[in-house]
Amino acid sequence: MKSLDIGDVRDLIAKADATELSPDVYREVGFFIVRGVIPQNTIKEWQDEWGHFYEEKLLNQRTVDPFNPVHVHEALPPVLAEIHKCPELLDVMQDLYPDLALFMQRFVIKDRRSRTPVFVHNDFSYDYGWPEKTTVFVPLSVSNKDNGGISFYPGTHHFGYLGDAGEVNTEIIGPDWPLVCPSLEPGDIALCHTCTWHCSPPHGGGPDRVLVQVTFQPSSDPSSTELLRGEWKARYRLSEMPREKFFVRSRSTRLRELQAQVNRFEETHSMDRKTPV
Repeated sequence: MKSLDIGDVRDLIAKADATELSPDVYREVGFFIVRGVIPQNTIKEWQDEWGHFYEEKLLNQRTVDPFNPVHVHEALPPVLAEIHKCPELLDVMQDLYPDLALFMQRFVIKDRRSRTPVFVHNDFSYDYGWPEKTTVFVPLSVSNKDNGGISFYPGTHHFGYLGDAGEVNTEIIGPDWPLVCPSLEPGDIALCHTCTWHCSPPHGGGPDRVLVQVTFQPSSDPSSTELLRGEWKARYRLSEMPREKFFVRSRSTRLRELQAQVNRFEETHSMDRKTPV
């Protein structure tokens, strides 16, 4: 398959790692590493809170979704649940979106229950609202290639929405397209456009990889859940409607129906095999 030309984006990759955000570079490259954003005393508070929470709630009983084992489903304590309100984080994001809103926040971790790689994907396929969203990864641990660090395909956000969700076929861009796995320290942040392809390698050693994933967007986006800076600009609020009710019928509902049919078939035939003759 013919390789695509990444063009000028390749020359900007090195500039997407600095102590200050360049919105122009970010919008061209699709990701940006900003060093030393979060004060260390704040990081220490979050790490201590995470340590207590993990030991009490997750160590022996974490809910693991086999389709997304890195996602933490358990309710977070207030200190961790409001990381998206960190003033230093909001100062960076307001350079992108003067009227700044939240789409969502969650933890994505690689602990002993989730050592496997995460396939190449973009986030917009799983979200709703408009595609002008920026996910910020906030590490509470080191994050690098060894322990399953977040990795980016620069410039791929220019492809936009691909028409479906799932593992992206990287063969369509060819083997010469760069894959960047930055080494992050607690205090750094990594910005990623919602359409940028990203993934993570398996955890091969070192500490658990603990990332806070926060998705920010302009307050004009109807999927906004909370105003963080500036003014509300959205005419409608999709977050006030039940997301599971958006569609009467869709690919997702059809998949659930088919899975239910498979489950019923397996249960029936399992009972038949157990019936004495």
